[in-house]
Amino acid sequence: MDLATYSREAESFIAELVGEYYRHEAGLKEQLEISPIYERHRGLFAPEVVRDLLSCREEREGRYLAEFATAGLIENSLRELTEEIMNAEARASVEWEGRQVPYRQASILISNEPDHARRHELERLTVAETAKLNPPRERRLRRAHAFAHELGFSDYVAMCESLSALHLDWLGPAMTELLARTRERHAAAMTSRLDAAGIPRAEATTADWGFLRRAHQFDHLFPKDELIPALKRTLGGMGIDLDSQENLHVDVEERPLKSPRAFCAPIRVPEDVWLVTRPHGGHDDYDAALHEAGHAVHYTHVSRDLPVAYRHLGDNSVTEAYAFLLGNLERNPVWLREVMGATDLEEYLALTRFTAIYMLRRYAAKLHFELELHRSSDPGAMGARYSQVLGEAVQVRVWPENSLSDLDDAFYCACYLRAWILEVQLRQALIKQFGERWFASREAGAYLRELWSLGQQLPAHELAQRLGYEGLEVEYLIQDLLGPESEI
Repeated sequence: MDLATYSREAESFIAELVGEYYRHEAGLKEQLEISPIYERHRGLFAPEVVRDLLSCREEREGRYLAEFATAGLIENSLRELTEEIMNAEARASVEWEGRQVPYRQASILISNEPDHARRHELERLTVAETAKLNPPRERRLRRAHAFAHELGFSDYVAMCESLSALHLDWLGPAMTELLARTRERHAAAMTSRLDAAGIPRAEATTADWGFLRRAHQFDHLFPKDELIPALKRTLGGMGIDLDSQENLHVDVEERPLKSPRAFCAPIRVPEDVWLVTRPHGGHDDYDAALHEAGHAVHYTHVSRDLPVAYRHLGDNSVTEAYAFLLGNLERNPVWLREVMGATDLEEYLALTRFTAIYMLRRYAAKLHFELELHRSSDPGAMGARYSQVLGEAVQVRVWPENSLSDLDDAFYCACYLRAWILEVQLRQALIKQFGERWFASREAGAYLRELWSLGQQLPAHELAQRLGYEGLEVEYLIQDLLGPESEI
């Protein structure tokens, strides 16, 4: 297997595929059409090619390419189902108050609806639309599971662990520890906030969580028109001029079909990266935009000299950690005061602690559920278990119909969890070297650019070692969630 030749075609394929997803999610193209792209590059994912690459995974570059090829082989087989699901989502709508609300925008209406009865009704209608696409989602999942066996793995979990090295046998117990240590704090906070909002505890659902998280009372801190200027001020403090980065394109145009949530599209790393956002204001909007900007500045500073496997592939926990680093600035009181000019932050910071614990508990529970799901002989019948596991973690009702829509391929939830751990360790390393105002330090910016230049050559645990830790250490994350009163 000529890895250099394979890598060149892989990069061309990635550019076409990410470009197609960008145009669709940015609202530039109504229909997602990935089948022609897979057809043009079908040689990348021929079974014999994939098996050859699987035999090369002792070396890191070979393993990253084997992971890419295996994912491509599976997705190539599933592409028609993927198109069916995504195009149906793009076309779907919910009838609400005599008008058709696009399905993908319903979540914004739900989180903005102050009346909990109306919120629940809109949530119910949205969940009904979600359920309509569960049959193709289940077929897609079953086919992915079958491929794991066809490639010689005992099951889908073993395949993902072998190719992605997520250390699930360590991460699962670590998340059990996190759930146990944060249970009391989260239950008390959830009860208090539901009571304050007049939401009956027994009736609370994920729609109510969305409303609590939306927190309209803090909108004045995060105005819509200040999002991009705030991003520019933040990056400028680290010596990064957003306007002069020719390889980073910022798309803020309003389009009817555009995703309401920010995203990053690394079409060619580092030459052609898109940061896409649809500013609407509020702290959650800033969080998403800063998070995706973290991806964008990472990708645009990757060394051009690295192999494709280290520029585009590898452990996505790393790029997610850089994204969380910027996204978590909206929890940083120093950044809020200096960049946003905010004052009287005590109540807002309490909200961010509440939402951070909720999200970590949700993803910890998702990991446990997905380990069960991917080992189940009947994944389509796991809705009740999903509702139970996640409901116990987040302390509100979770709809069983969402069990398959709330699922990313190849344990991406594990990448998020590893990234959250790494981000805290990285942030503490930055504070130790450059102070609490590291985001305003050109030296810190230079330090980060050096790390970013590595792409994803180093997996998360090795990057943590480079920062001076023994590896990924969940205790730092738990202490960060619980607050300064229980420091290491």
